[in-house]
Amino acid sequence: MTLETGQPSASQLIDAYRSGEVSPLEVVESSLRRIERLDPNIGAFREVLHERAIDEARYRTDQLVRGEWAGPLHGVPVAIKELFDVEGAPGCYGSTILGDRIAPSDAAAVARWREAGAIVVGTTRSHEFGWGITTQHAEFGSTLNPWDTDRVPGGSSGGSAAALAVGMVPLALGSDTGGSIRIPACFCGIAGIKPTYGRVAKRGAVSLAPSLDHPGPLARTVPDLAIGLAAMAGYDASDPSTLAVEPPSGSVTASLAGVRVGVVADLHLRPLRRDHQARFEAALEAMSGSGAQLVPLGFAGADEIRPTFAAIQMAEAHHTHSSVLGFFPERASEYGADVRGRLELAAGVTLAEYLSALESKRVLRHRFARLFDEVDVVVTPITAGGPSTTSEPDISFDGTGEGPFRDVVMDYTVPQDLFGLPVCAVPNGLDDDGLPLGVQLTGPALSENAVMNAAAGAAELLESPGFPPVAYGR
Repeated sequence: MTLETGQPSASQLIDAYRSGEVSPLEVVESSLRRIERLDPNIGAFREVLHERAIDEARYRTDQLVRGEWAGPLHGVPVAIKELFDVEGAPGCYGSTILGDRIAPSDAAAVARWREAGAIVVGTTRSHEFGWGITTQHAEFGSTLNPWDTDRVPGGSSGGSAAALAVGMVPLALGSDTGGSIRIPACFCGIAGIKPTYGRVAKRGAVSLAPSLDHPGPLARTVPDLAIGLAAMAGYDASDPSTLAVEPPSGSVTASLAGVRVGVVADLHLRPLRRDHQARFEAALEAMSGSGAQLVPLGFAGADEIRPTFAAIQMAEAHHTHSSVLGFFPERASEYGADVRGRLELAAGVTLAEYLSALESKRVLRHRFARLFDEVDVVVTPITAGGPSTTSEPDISFDGTGEGPFRDVVMDYTVPQDLFGLPVCAVPNGLDDDGLPLGVQLTGPALSENAVMNAAAGAAELLESPGFPPVAYGR
């Protein structure tokens, strides 16, 4: 097994451990060397836990020698988005306000990965408090897109996505409130899944908007997503948002044969850039050619989704920062300018507007659920255009020309968070700028297995972007 040209998948590592081809210590040492060599060019990691990771890798290696197997992630190196606590590691949540904070214990999702045998090699950069989609930070340093370091990687799980894109780790933890797993997965050329709301405990992670936050894994392959999600999912007695249901299976059967795939033109609220449109149409053709049944559907009220989401997200975020954390407005000057500006806007959302948005959410969610009377999954783009530049992070281009980066992307990513539905992002080749793009498949609540089966089938058909040149030192 070759380690120095990029991490094998988690599935491959597990097989190699079982056969004795390689040890967890060798793999973690390789991961740390790769981080040391490549991360100065990308800035994916907030903190590398070198000594602790080596110690844990030795322990997991000794376990294998004794014939002991910790679980489905035994010896797999993982990275953790800095919005989740990692015991003993800096826990600033991407903000200078908490610059000296050390996490007292592992977040629930981190603890479950450790229990499954995973080895945490470090924490990855996020947008400040998760409220942004660029992972740029003037004070703490930014993450760059591995495909073009003049571009943003997306966010807010940008550090996790960038680390995966260059093979520093095979699996990483992220979170998604308005697209923060799928956006960087798309722009970095990897896969990610936002599970059903309540599948994964949020305990030990800072909240952006409690009714919209979804922890979930990112990986280079859908089978690895399945392993990672199964290992972190499940009821948590200390987290009232979690569901008392069986976790997903942890495996996938890649197939689109006979799958009814909804194509909902009404959800395409923002015209795609020409090359992105061509790639999306090619993806539909490939899926149809593989046995999927494409079903055109309508959705009344699609233009209400984003305003409904915005009112809920802003009201809840303002409550988090003013009443739960207690930082705003007293410490407003310590926030980054973009997050401070969003909090100031959020202060204007009234209780009546929030309650009206909750009612709109109930109506729209019920209407969206009816789509699955006709289809098994719905396929949509993840973004209408490419990632913004680091020099102008708030501007991008869709099918109509220049526009706000958040609008170019989030019109396609907020529905699944608003409705709490599982959605899996997979790569769909490169655009005319040589940058990755992707598609996402959404299913009804608790249908992660079916969603990942279909997504794995799509991933086998669509062009994989592979590793970016920087991964090879170029």
